[in-house]
Amino acid sequence: MNVEDNMKLRKGLIQQHLGSANSYLTTTVCPIPAYSSGQSREDESSRSLVDQLLSPHSRYQALFKNTCLRRAHDLKANVPVYLDKNTQCYFQRTKCGTDLHGLEDSKDGSTSKLTIPLDPIVCLPHGCSLQVTMQLQDIGEARRLHDQLIPLAPIMLALTAATTIWDGVLADSDVRWNLLGVCLDDRTVDEVSDTSKKGQQTRSRLSSNNMFMSEDHQLLDRYNNARLVIDHEAKQQLLDSGMDHRLADHFAHLFARDPLVIFSRDAEMDRPESTAVFQAIQSTTYPTVRFKAPPSPRSDIGWRVEFRPMEVQMTDFENAAFAIFVMLLSRTILHFDLNLYMPISTVDENMEKAHGRDSINHQRFNFRANPLLGSRLHATEVKSGPEIPTAAQDTAQSDPDPDSIAECLGPKDSDSSSTAGTLSGTTSFSSISSSTTPSAHPPVTSKRALPNIEPVEDHSRKRPRTTNNICINSPEGSSAAESNEDEEFPPQTIAALINGDLCPSSRPTPFPGFIPLIQRYLDEIDTLDRPARAKVDEYLGLISARASGRAWTAAKWQREFVTGHGEYRGDSIVGGKVMYDLLNAVKAMQGSREVGGKMFDF
Repeated sequence: MNVEDNMKLRKGLIQQHLGSANSYLTTTVCPIPAYSSGQSREDESSRSLVDQLLSPHSRYQALFKNTCLRRAHDLKANVPVYLDKNTQCYFQRTKCGTDLHGLEDSKDGSTSKLTIPLDPIVCLPHGCSLQVTMQLQDIGEARRLHDQLIPLAPIMLALTAATTIWDGVLADSDVRWNLLGVCLDDRTVDEVSDTSKKGQQTRSRLSSNNMFMSEDHQLLDRYNNARLVIDHEAKQQLLDSGMDHRLADHFAHLFARDPLVIFSRDAEMDRPESTAVFQAIQSTTYPTVRFKAPPSPRSDIGWRVEFRPMEVQMTDFENAAFAIFVMLLSRTILHFDLNLYMPISTVDENMEKAHGRDSINHQRFNFRANPLLGSRLHATEVKSGPEIPTAAQDTAQSDPDPDSIAECLGPKDSDSSSTAGTLSGTTSFSSISSSTTPSAHPPVTSKRALPNIEPVEDHSRKRPRTTNNICINSPEGSSAAESNEDEEFPPQTIAALINGDLCPSSRPTPFPGFIPLIQRYLDEIDTLDRPARAKVDEYLGLISARASGRAWTAAKWQREFVTGHGEYRGDSIVGGKVMYDLLNAVKAMQGSREVGGKMFDF
């Protein structure tokens, strides 16, 4: 519970060194335009920065130099422009590329493809993300959590969206993940064309994960449906040493790429127990979820999982809230043995959806319909989340009809406005409005009964199953794969995934919601005192409100701030005065959340 305090302490130490004339802000990227240096560079790695602004550290220099040397194609790091009412007029006036922003158009002249050309060396290193690393009890638990977090990556990317301004221009996207993948795409001609002896690399070094690797019986082979390039010699060596096939595939996949950075002292080291060379290879591969082995056999550091897709937020409160949410959700997944497996291709599709503008409110993400199938959580009551989804809609849909929402909710509970979201023995969340308009939060009862979950008919896991609190044994000769429900991955709103399904009658097994499951987990372990639980309530309240659409993401707040500014001309360009006021507002937000307005409406 000291995460937020530690963040403030570190920021304070940095600020002391900066002095009063400078301010330390946490933003995903620097939104200010990068000015051309007017100087040529031999390696042509950066077209807008002089050498003095690039880190002199040898690892950093080698990373980008080798990326440029290996690359088989010209790097084009372009972001689509947010098309406002006067964007085309500005574009025609500047005649493409003659101004500071250098907006580029498609070959057919369509303004719908107007893009912001960016310097990859500037985009990649100065960007910031929010990463959470968790140490697990053993390798088996680490492998299982690694897999279960992969489907959550697109959801958390959309929830933390915070990148809407690039190079002084409003972009038509809210996150930065794909652009970073472009900047780190070092594939050679052979690797792109499938003439490499190791096979065609279909992904950049920075991309979403392309395989699950646990030995869990819930992991079906068909979920690993992405093409996996591996070093076959390395895999065979691992298998001969006793490693199982899935874990061998994971490590052989890492060895299918060349290390971008490796120090000669590590390569020449004659110590079998050293993992320096392996770390050099793993540390230059950037998935959404990273499986991290102990640094050495003698280290006190164990098996870890690093969750990497989230965008850094503008305040310590938000960053702490998302970090603690991921930690609690991870523990909840392991505690209840939840099943979030889905095809890797579906995860990839969700990652693309997460890049859309305001994707929380305009996208539905395919997700496992019933994460409780085969879990240790059965017919019981779980307290509902503090907020109820209402704002999220499908892209093709217009705003929801208030009457349909009212019908979905059913009869109004006369006590719901005062009891909604109350946690037993703790500070309750804010009361929920009884309005049925799309922007409001309709009333719900304070408890939701989870559906009856039949026992997983599987004999690979030798432990009793329970249903309705009665212990039974699984019958022989059947498996979880035989359940039709196990294969359902319907499109769902982020609000339903985080807070629970608003319309429980919409499908046989309504999604229980991750916040209600976390609440149930906290109730069971019962280790937090009142102040700590109240703080967790506050963090979950923010996450819930973001998921429902009531509280804005950082990206939406930035866009609304710019477009609502008196000096913004509606041309997608964030002018000097607008930029200055925006950054000052971010600075003021550090001391008062009121400055953030609807970002903290919960």
